[in-house]
Amino acid sequence: MKDLEAGVVLGLRSASGYVTRAELARALAASAQDVAKAVGALRLRGYRIDEVPGEGYRLLGAPDALDHLEADLAFRDLVRGEVHILSKVGSTNDVAARLAREGAPDGTLVMAEEQTEGRGRLGRKWCSAPGLGLWFSLVLRPHLGARRSALVSLVGALGIATALRGEWGVQAEIKWPNDVVVGARKICGLLSEGEFRGGRVSFMVLGVGLNALHRKLDFPPDIRARATSVRLESAREVRRPELLASVLRAVEARYLALGSVGFEKMRRELLALSPLVGKMTRVLTGDREFEGTVVDLDESGALVLRLESGHLKSIVAGEVVRVT
Repeated sequence: MKDLEAGVVLGLRSASGYVTRAELARALAASAQDVAKAVGALRLRGYRIDEVPGEGYRLLGAPDALDHLEADLAFRDLVRGEVHILSKVGSTNDVAARLAREGAPDGTLVMAEEQTEGRGRLGRKWCSAPGLGLWFSLVLRPHLGARRSALVSLVGALGIATALRGEWGVQAEIKWPNDVVVGARKICGLLSEGEFRGGRVSFMVLGVGLNALHRKLDFPPDIRARATSVRLESAREVRRPELLASVLRAVEARYLALGSVGFEKMRRELLALSPLVGKMTRVLTGDREFEGTVVDLDESGALVLRLESGHLKSIVAGEVVRVT
């Protein structure tokens, strides 16, 4: 979408009522005639824009299809590089990793309407049906040692949970290491993958699968009782471009803060949103199981358990298999 059209959408979306053509022209440093042409082009693309003589324009509705996301992403902070919007792909993480190896900059975004080989941790399949969710990956180049690379998933989950709670009224929590949940139901999964050189991160790909518009029957029967969506949990009307913009803003804020002020403040936020803290938890890691009370996260994002012996055990990578 052209910058002027994106600016018109942003101006109309942020207004509380009607906005005159002259006001939009001044704000966008454009002519009134160019603003009128942009409004006409937007209407052809499915935007519902009302016009009242003497009062101006008002945005009544916008299309949900991913090829209209540019208007919501045009004035972003982190994601300034390439935006790739695909109709169908095997995995957005695979595409993003290829682009990263080819030199794609920090913040490159890859989105798909549908994934045929979407995956979560441990190679599990992630259902990525068309038109229902946000399936996207970000190329990130954090200045982190390999040991702390797990922080990428955690700060991403923190951003998503914060956006869902603050802007959409969803009581989201973060289940270590990479799930955003509402109660016992998963609403979002994250998968970070990367390459390392000399003990440092060369690049990370943060993959996100966020259930947006699903109704209960849209989920496969085998996960229906364990899954939910923003549509099911929020009182607001859900439109994916607006949802994506709010999620990216929050993820970007946490990611940039990780580089500028460190992890400590976010560690406290993560603990406050964790349903595991204080609970007796069994964690599977490799071929071993550990059981203890969750008491903390360490500086690398590892889960800290107090074992029955009283000793503390940090688990860098694992799967929570039971909480009591």
